[in-house]
Amino acid sequence: MVDQHEQQLLQHATGLGVSDASLIDSVHIQVEDDLAKICKDPGCPGYGQGANCPPHVMSPEAFRQLLHNFPRALVFKFDVPTEVLLGDGRFEVSRIVHETAANLERQALACGYAAAHGLAAGSCKRIFCAGETNCRVLAEDGDCRHPDAARPSISGLGVNFFELSRTVGWPIHKITRESDPAEVPMGLMAGIVLLGLAAPGTP
Repeated sequence: MVDQHEQQLLQHATGLGVSDASLIDSVHIQVEDDLAKICKDPGCPGYGQGANCPPHVMSPEAFRQLLHNFPRALVFKFDVPTEVLLGDGRFEVSRIVHETAANLERQALACGYAAAHGLAAGSCKRIFCAGETNCRVLAEDGDCRHPDAARPSISGLGVNFFELSRTVGWPIHKITRESDPAEVPMGLMAGIVLLGLAAPGTP
């Protein structure tokens, strides 16, 4: 059952333009070590570049432990044409996903949750700081240039979003460079906001 605070969050998410949003029990968030390892091998171009991606973000095991402090989660998605996901336009969509996760995180805190943490698709370094030589947090031990928007990578934490999408009831297809937009015209990019009653450590 969705309570008053969760209903407010769902309404806020709709107002932000998401294609869909749902509240789930966090036990349905499946975290797998092997998925996080893919960031290194065969490798993501964002690997090692930002504080919110492996190997600098928390490990899947640590994330599994953190989830115990967050009984519920808001998951949201943006439906995106496959041709956009296969081009540079995916970075703009990913930026929107990060900003939406951060916005919903702040809204959750305003709704009375003691803790809320947003997670999003994609490397924050490639999205927000592509023109910078280094991530300031890593290179200078300094402050993030975009603390109000950049959030930890879902895949970098090992979240199996394919399984999560099936749990929520969202059709999802694996899109690769070989995908034919005529056969799979739409894909999605998504985010998660963990909802807690206490304030544990952050991802």
